[in-house]
Amino acid sequence: MNYLKIYTLLLCAVLITACSDDEEQLNSGAATVNLQEAAMTVKESAGLCTVPVVVTGEHTGTIRVSFELKDHNAKEDENYIVTTKTLLIPAGQEIVNFEFKTVDDKLVNDDRSFDIEIASVEGASIGEKKRLTVTIKDNDSSFYETLSGTWIFTGTASATNVSNVSVGFSVKVNTAEEGTEAYEHYLVCSNKNGFDPDNDIEWEFNWRLQYEYDAATRKTYLSVVSDEDVASYGSYTIRFRRLALDGSTSNVYRGEYDVDTKTVIFENANLIGDMYKDGLIQIQKFRLFDCKMEHIR
Repeated sequence: MNYLKIYTLLLCAVLITACSDDEEQLNSGAATVNLQEAAMTVKESAGLCTVPVVVTGEHTGTIRVSFELKDHNAKEDENYIVTTKTLLIPAGQEIVNFEFKTVDDKLVNDDRSFDIEIASVEGASIGEKKRLTVTIKDNDSSFYETLSGTWIFTGTASATNVSNVSVGFSVKVNTAEEGTEAYEHYLVCSNKNGFDPDNDIEWEFNWRLQYEYDAATRKTYLSVVSDEDVASYGSYTIRFRRLALDGSTSNVYRGEYDVDTKTVIFENANLIGDMYKDGLIQIQKFRLFDCKMEHIR
């Protein structure tokens, strides 16, 4: 019986030691944790945003950082979402990111703000840069900004091997960077293939829509930008051009945006995709007509 008790005690000691070894070892060196910036501004439509957290000094163990959020006129879970307020920084890692996600409410409102503050740290000390103020800029007061998001492009397409087939595909639309000449003049679009119904080449399209707002008629027009490379595959590229059905000579493939249906209906013309090599046209790769774009989110 005595041997059994001794064996049991030894086994317990081994298990306790093993469990202790599995637990995280907090840093014991002289490390300091700071936020990289004191302020940041993001658009309401930004989605996932990152705040760099920087570790300096001796860092040979885990550092646990807890954060506190202080709302000004922004509200957590209404204007922004945070999934975790604690970060574990492994030994030797100098930068990690605190994450939050903005909520696009599709309403016109004032800019909103809140603070992210380092509340406590285990395994290091808190530095002087412990608080960051986030300003969330409203994007709905600018109609141009509301056009960013996911759209569905539909039309009737023909190519080398197929004729007059229906196509429909998702297009990601972004605004140009604020402060650039393109801002409020162009939208940046991207999608995989879609335009070419042959599907014999894995095109990745990056193209632009010209944005126009007629203040007198209060109408918005979007036009596919022609005569620039919008996709590439090896030495081959694709460029858009307009082919008129009514004899007109304009190269602008234009559509009017309907605010109620959130749909652009393009004019009665063909959107051509010409394939180039070394700057010289090779073939007409595809043709589309009856085109529409619907803003779904």
